[in-house]
Amino acid sequence: MRNLREEIRERIDLVELVSEYVRLERAGKNYKALCPFHTERTPSFHVSPALNRFHCFGCGASGDVFTFLMRIEGLSFQEALRRLADRAGIELRADLSTSEPSDALERLRKILYASNFFYRQCLQRTFHAQQYLQERGLTKETIERFELGYAPDGWDHLVRFLQRHGFALEEAQQAGLIEAGRNGYYDRFRNRIMFPIHDPSGRVIAFGGRILGEGEPKYLNSPETPLFEKRRVLYGWWQARSAILRERTALLVEGYLDLMMLHQYGLTHAVATLGTAFTEEHANRLRRLVERVYLLFDSDAAGVKASLSAGEILMRMGIPTFVVSLPEGDDPDSLLRREGASGLQPFLARATPFALFGLEQVIQRYLRSAGVNDPLDLDPFMRTELLKEALQWVVRLLNPLDQTACLQVLAPLSPAYLTSPQAGMESLQQELRRLQRRSAGQRRSSTPVSQQEPESPSANLPAVPKAVIEAEQALLRALLNPETAPLALEPIRRVVWSLPQHAQLAEWLMSLPHPPSERELTQLLNQLPDESLEPLLTQLLMNPLPPPNAHEIEEYVRYLQKRIKRQRRQQLAVQLRKAPADEKTLQEYWQLRVEHD
Repeated sequence: MRNLREEIRERIDLVELVSEYVRLERAGKNYKALCPFHTERTPSFHVSPALNRFHCFGCGASGDVFTFLMRIEGLSFQEALRRLADRAGIELRADLSTSEPSDALERLRKILYASNFFYRQCLQRTFHAQQYLQERGLTKETIERFELGYAPDGWDHLVRFLQRHGFALEEAQQAGLIEAGRNGYYDRFRNRIMFPIHDPSGRVIAFGGRILGEGEPKYLNSPETPLFEKRRVLYGWWQARSAILRERTALLVEGYLDLMMLHQYGLTHAVATLGTAFTEEHANRLRRLVERVYLLFDSDAAGVKASLSAGEILMRMGIPTFVVSLPEGDDPDSLLRREGASGLQPFLARATPFALFGLEQVIQRYLRSAGVNDPLDLDPFMRTELLKEALQWVVRLLNPLDQTACLQVLAPLSPAYLTSPQAGMESLQQELRRLQRRSAGQRRSSTPVSQQEPESPSANLPAVPKAVIEAEQALLRALLNPETAPLALEPIRRVVWSLPQHAQLAEWLMSLPHPPSERELTQLLNQLPDESLEPLLTQLLMNPLPPPNAHEIEEYVRYLQKRIKRQRRQQLAVQLRKAPADEKTLQEYWQLRVEHD
């Protein structure tokens, strides 16, 4: 299995694989990105083409193509093996390719896969369902691309199908497909167009259903299950991810049909929320790939509210966001069907930066209340109130350029503007700084000490001083570098390591028949006696800092020796306070005292 893993690893370019999920930028010999495994603002996730490994210096995530795919898509090793073998063009032996994990999640996936097949077959046999999709303007290619289906109008069509194929109905209920009633199980989805919801690897994890004809609710989604959490899933992500990465832009809409119509007209970098609020988890997923996001929600009050909510989350994540205002009564679906992609482009080009969109909502509310069309027509009292509320919006903006753009809109409403436009701006800037100071003070006083963000500790390391970790790792880096390895071999033998992993790696490196610096780096990684050492060795090999020189090596060794002696002296002092000691212990203690003094 290890040889097979190495063969697959050698054939797959990790940079290419990772770039399908995050936006990589060149950084010297390596590539860097925002880590997909934890939230951060400064890139600390690095990929090395030479090593074909990744390492995050923020959270400690590290590994190869297998580790990356397993972590980012939640796959078992066997699933990752099959996916990567197929990608590498390697045919697995029958005993490996058919080896399925027998856990509960995999059984749920099989039930969902079978149910999706059932719904798609039902659509092929149901004329009025096909007619509805045709009337909505969906082509056969779009229907196939999104795997649309139909849930028959009856109580137990799916139940009987699953029973015939040997699936456990209790697990089908757990997958959100059927419900338990007084007389047994019945179908959750009935007489509905079915929209399968996929995970990032294209596996069905849930469904949405749109009723045909009269009935409530109009749209019904799967309940949350072990495979499906609405706050983490964007509809169409699987189909849109490569286009989002290519365009560095995402279009965010509400609703299945809006999303599919955008894709049908070539705007394949669109995704949709699932009838729920946009969440930080959604924003995190987008943040890894995009440079900007366009919000295409309905123009009614609910759509404006959704735009404000989603925009604030994206703003906090540092993602430039624009709001697309469509004609009243239109949504992406209706506009595209009437005018095509060319009809939507002008609205995308005129999209409003989110900061100005939020400000405009404040202004429009006051204009509607006063029954006027121009904020300059407001009476002095309402104008003052408008400025107060508008500045509260501006103080929430994180980007100084956005703040300035908003203040420029507000400046004519300031009394100081009558003196000069510059005086109006300066007056608002002064008030903004006052509000910012007050807001910062309130945040500090309202945040319990226990909830304040601590300094990030080194991942996966015991409670050892940071200076000790850095010193030990610097010596190991010296041992791995061809220029400094000859200088480090002898001094390192005098080190007593504080971290067991450091000691284990050093012992193995020193035991090699040839110096580690003379070996291929990937060969070192592949020949490690213990796979648990691989993250540490990857981190050392990818560290951009230069190795220590001869003087620094000696200084590190002396520092570590002094620390060990100091620890021993403190240990002996505790023993001596507890009970009388023999002459040998006393002699050791005083010798250490003399050396220290």
